[in-house]
Amino acid sequence: MSTFIDNNLTLAVLAPLALAVLALILAGYLFMVLRRFRRDQKVVLGGGGGRDLVAHANAVQLNVEELSRDITHLTAELQRTGKRLDDCLTFRSVMRYDAYNDLSGMQSTSVALLDAQFSGIIISSIQSRDHARIYVKEVKHGESREQLSPEEIQVLKEAMGLKSHKLSRVAGGGGDD
Repeated sequence: MSTFIDNNLTLAVLAPLALAVLALILAGYLFMVLRRFRRDQKVVLGGGGGRDLVAHANAVQLNVEELSRDITHLTAELQRTGKRLDDCLTFRSVMRYDAYNDLSGMQSTSVALLDAQFSGIIISSIQSRDHARIYVKEVKHGESREQLSPEEIQVLKEAMGLKSHKLSRVAGGGGDD
């Protein structure tokens, strides 16, 4: 066998040298690819430390789960806040008038204070020259058990956002306005 190597010494030296050069080129290419992957990994992971991609994915998953819990908590809080706002007095109307037509001016007043379900109270202060009376009437869902005066019906309609002829069945109102 030594005769083959002796006869083809150039080939015997060049073949391993060519393989070494090819291996060096391949190693250089793989080094550039690895450098590109590391640069991309830094973009994904941020500049921070010794975390690998799996640890980063786990951290991101934990953050997403925590964010989901926070959103669920905020949704529940928003619903509770909405319920509290529905119970607040959100609709109101005020009307001044002369209850007795006794030339004392527009001294009588009716005020409707209602929540989102049109429940609340109507307060009327009836003034004349020699006396004053205050009436408070409860309203539930836009209706009152007590007899309402025409002014109280009107102030209730205004508080509910209704026109004067639109609400004809207000309880206690007689429906004759």
